[in-house]
Amino acid sequence: MRKYSKLFRSEISVDNDSQGSTPCSPTVHSSLDDGEPGDNGHSFERLKPNNRGSGQMPPEELRCPISLQLMYDPVVIASGQTYERICIEKWIGDGHNTCPKTQQKLSHLSLTPNYCVKGLIASWCEQNGVYVPDGPPESLDHNNVRLALSESESAISRAMDSVGSCNPKGAKAIPLEGAEGNEMENLCPKLEECELGLLESYRHFLSVLDEEEDLREKCIVVEQIRLLLKDDEEARIFMGGNGFVEALLRFLDSALHEGNVMAQESGAMALFNLAVNNSRNKEMMFAAGVVSLLEEMISNPNSHGSAAALYLNLSFLDEAKPVIGSSPAVPFLTQILRANTEPQRKLDALHALYNISTLPSNILNLISAGIVSGLQSLLAASGDHRWAEKVIAVLINLASCQSGKDEIISAPGVIGGLATMLDIGEPIEQEQAASCLLILCKGNEKCSQIVLQEGVIPALVSMSVNGTYRGKYKAQKLLMLFSV
Repeated sequence: MRKYSKLFRSEISVDNDSQGSTPCSPTVHSSLDDGEPGDNGHSFERLKPNNRGSGQMPPEELRCPISLQLMYDPVVIASGQTYERICIEKWIGDGHNTCPKTQQKLSHLSLTPNYCVKGLIASWCEQNGVYVPDGPPESLDHNNVRLALSESESAISRAMDSVGSCNPKGAKAIPLEGAEGNEMENLCPKLEECELGLLESYRHFLSVLDEEEDLREKCIVVEQIRLLLKDDEEARIFMGGNGFVEALLRFLDSALHEGNVMAQESGAMALFNLAVNNSRNKEMMFAAGVVSLLEEMISNPNSHGSAAALYLNLSFLDEAKPVIGSSPAVPFLTQILRANTEPQRKLDALHALYNISTLPSNILNLISAGIVSGLQSLLAASGDHRWAEKVIAVLINLASCQSGKDEIISAPGVIGGLATMLDIGEPIEQEQAASCLLILCKGNEKCSQIVLQEGVIPALVSMSVNGTYRGKYKAQKLLMLFSV
């Protein structure tokens, strides 16, 4: 993908030191200083702010992952990613059948216009005083431009052994005509040296994980991998395809065997970062048996946080949902909802349970594990909107079967919590609460009476006038149901 990004990147240089930031584009020294665009000036002018603008860098979601420019004709491919049409057409035209960003194999090669993103781009340009793109990006001429590391950066690159030392920040694009012969001969080797250093670091990581017997030495490497994967999507793709999934799972297995909680934490979170936004890596972990390792981890309370996070990542896989839903993970995750623990762990458990509850065959196991009482305890925390929306979403999934409805109706405090949400919830939470109550009350006179006893009529009348579009509809349906 890097090869293709070099073909389309803008001539604007962005100085951004934040970890995981978008790589900066080369600065082309041409006649732009005097206001006359050079050969590639057309694409520069489209991004150049007018006198009302602040020169702010466009958000990442509005820029093509290949060209790194604001998109003129955004299209969605089979993986769900959005690209500039001309960029992804070139990628596909060169014989690729995978998504450049996720490496996911594409089920089809159709391109669908993304009018939503196109509208957001127009809105952002208007707000920031930037010209709306009036055409696709023009490719850079590689016969005229070469990347060169600055002297200070190359010195750092030679001195450091870490992966971060290969970040070509401060890179400049130098026209070939203006460079001395010896100087130009040294430019490409410096870049190649940087790339080789990166690959050498990866090889070193793998060799330590595969050959080192000291668990402490392995821990140091795994922690480096965890930090590297935190914000680097390309590293996730590379490591996922080059044996790191298996190596990290072996490390986690060793940590469990030796009872080293710190090593378990590092290994689990490295795997978590490796799987973020990468379905292929999740699938490899699942196929390699990560669920059985997680079942060992949850026996130790000190490992519950990282285990819950990794369960959340895996719960997005359709093939993992029935396995997790019938495993000890369900009582483990539902217990977290009721436990006095940190909010992030509860959120991870709640989101994982939501994903699991989307599979109807898991509903009975969730109910047997006491999920309804756990959800009620979160719903009772009135005024805390961190999890209210997802709690109600899980209740709606549970209410898809009769046993789920019966459990929710009979559980103390759940109907009252939903009724309270009609009064104090955010508009989307009110809409969801009304949806859940409508599902529960439809065809159930007993439930309707319980809901009416909570005094919901004033809140429903207010929602029918001031709620969201769907909220108004649900409130009106409930009022009609209660009037019969």
